[in-house]
Formats: sequence, structure tokens, C-alpha cells
Amino acid sequence: MKLTSGQGVRRATVGAAAGAAVLAGAAVVLIASASGAASARPVNAATTPASAGAPSAAAPTSGKPPVVIAAPVVMAPAKPRRHGPATALTRLPLPVSDPTSGVSIRLDGKPAPDTPRPVLTPYVAGHWRNVGKYEVFHAVSTLEPCTAYSMRIPARTFALRHRTLGTARVVSFTVACPGTTALQEALARLGYLPYTLHGFVGASSTAALSRKQAARRAYKLPHGKLKPDLAGAPPLATGTMDPTTTGAVEVYEGDHNLPLTTTPSQQLWVELIADETLAHRDAKPYTWVTVTETIPETLKVHEGSKVKLASPTNTGVPGADTQQGIFPIYLRYVATTMIGTNVDGSHYDDPGVPWVNYFNGGDAVHGYIRPGYGYPQSNGCVELPIATAETVFGMLQLGDLVIVE
Repeated sequence: MKLTSGQGVRRATVGAAAGAAVLAGAAVVLIASASGAASARPVNAATTPASAGAPSAAAPTSGKPPVVIAAPVVMAPAKPRRHGPATALTRLPLPVSDPTSGVSIRLDGKPAPDTPRPVLTPYVAGHWRNVGKYEVFHAVSTLEPCTAYSMRIPARTFALRHRTLGTARVVSFTVACPGTTALQEALARLGYLPYTLHGFVGASSTAALSRKQAARRAYKLPHGKLKPDLAGAPPLATGTMDPTTTGAVEVYEGDHNLPLTTTPSQQLWVELIADETLAHRDAKPYTWVTVTETIPETLKVHEGSKVKLASPTNTGVPGADTQQGIFPIYLRYVATTMIGTNVDGSHYDDPGVPWVNYFNGGDAVHGYIRPGYGYPQSNGCVELPIATAETVFGMLQLGDLVIVE
């Protein structure tokens, strides 16, 4: 559209009026007619909605409704007061029980919109926001489980109508480890326990998740009950670090090159959450050993729902009985020297005992030459023919269970 000189003058006048009004801190209403001409006037608190929408006397009328354009109000940033109460911290971070819900501090007034934010160490990607008197931090994914953090609160932190904090504060807080039940459920979903969570749709889903979803599932448990997938599966005491759980943890740690522990660690949970995020399920079948002390004594290696190997075996003689129970394998040797005392008081020193899996103190599944197998002959160990012991050794790993019954 071609402009006349009069229109250009009017538009220049509008721009000058709008600029002056903004500098004065007032809203500006631009009123344009259908022909393109416009006028401007400031609107103060006393202006009514009706008067604010009415055309100015200078604006030509063409019978068409005017277009009203409101310029934004420019707000000055909040500044701490030079006098008055200093900002105080009334609540500092406590041990965090659910890192997906964030961490916060509380001031004695509403935090100023432009107050400097605390800094977390180790660094965590996320954002801060003000909620009432709180400054709340939410991680993009989650704070790390089982981890200690420090938070530096800047000296220039201030609440509205307050002076600054004045002195920087550094506080520490910890993020709790998820509970034992969460550990068991995660190990079951990843294939390290022969159990499935029943009773809640999606509770046992092994699909890929976001990292925040995986962490939330560890801290806010889905409702359900862990039930065995396999007949004769090792028993599981939900919520307890029983031998079945301890063994599964050790197998998982071995598969992920983690230090073997009996206490869940930060490294363990980082790996578990990562595997749940990527849906990395153990490709190997769940494996364990049963030893029956009824004659003929028998050792069986179970892989999933199948018995992959069965062999006559020897257990301890009276006075050196093989203890019954459930035991994770904690130490393995291709060959080692065994030294001890027999039931009759004599000592033995046997070098080169092959294919050794220690599961309970000095008791181990291993190879040993005997005239026969299938009845008590050992000093507490579970003995196998040499060739069979070699095969069994190759089927097992640290953490696999030996159940003597």
C-alpha cells in the first residue's frame, strides 16, 4: 500500500508517542483503522476497559472496528534492599528419599525472580524454579542414587523486600539408595532373578524407558508381588538381602565388571538404571546347583527350566557334614591347595585340587578322585569326578547358588 505524506507523519508521531510512554513505564495502546492510520495514547490505572478500547479523536472512522495493539509493560528487575532484614535460610536440603522429585531450599520470603541460583557438585543437568518461599531444583533425568552432593548457595541470594544473604553457604546432602525390594524387582526384570512381578499391569515391563522413568520405578515401586517363573526356583524373601538376592547381585556385578559387594552401591544402581533405560536383559538362562544328600547323593545344574547336568556326588561324613542351606559361590579356582583337619584329627594337605567353587566357608564343589561317588566321603566338600567337575566349572560363575538339601 502506498503511503501519503500525511500517513507517514501520523505513523512517526505514533512511534514517538509509544516510545515516550514506554520510557514512562506506562502501557501504550495503538489504535489502527482499516485504512492503516493509527494513534497512540498511554493507559494508566484509572483507564477503564471501555475507554481503553475506544478510538481516539484523531483516528479516522471508516465504519470498521479498530485494531487495538497493546505494547508490553517494561518491568524493572528486582533489587535487594539496602536496609531492612537480611535474607535467611529457613530450610536446607535433607537426605533425599526420591531424587526424581528434586531438592529444595527455603528462604524467609519469596525468592526474587533474578536471585542467583545455588550450584550442585557433582554437576547435574536441570533447572531451578520458585515455589512460594522455596527454590526447587529438578534434574533433567534424576539425581544419582546413593550419592553425596554439596550445594553452594551464593552470597547474593535474596528474597523480595530483603537484603542479600550476605555470606555464601555450602551445605551437603545425600541421595538414598533405593530399597531392597526395588533391587529385587530390577534384577528380576533384567533376568537375574527367576521371578516376575504380578498384580499390576506394566509393573514387569522390560521395554526401554527414559532414565527418569527408570529411576522413578526404583523409588516409587509398582504394586505387585514377585512370583517364581521356574519350578523349584530358589526361594526369595522379598525386601531382604537373602542368599538368593545376594547371589543375583554378585552375578550382575560380575557381568558388568563391578566390584563384588553384598551391599548395594552407587555403581550398582547406576548400571541397573542404565540397563532398565536400554532394556538390556540378561541373555543367559538363570543357573543354579542343587545337591541332595539322600542316597545316592546327586548334584544337578539347572539352567532355566532344564536340568543341564546330573551326576553322583559325595558330601561330608558324619562330624564333617556338608551344611544344608542356600549359598552363593564366592570364590573360584581352576586349581588350589586344600589344607585342613580330618574328623579323626589327622591333617591333610592336598595340592592341585581342580575346578573349585567355594560356596560356604571351606566347603566347595570340586573335582576329586574317589573309588566311587554317591555317598558321604568328604570333609564337608561336594566332590565330583574330575571330568564332570571341569564341565560344571564351565557352567557356573561367581554368585550362582549352591542349594544343599
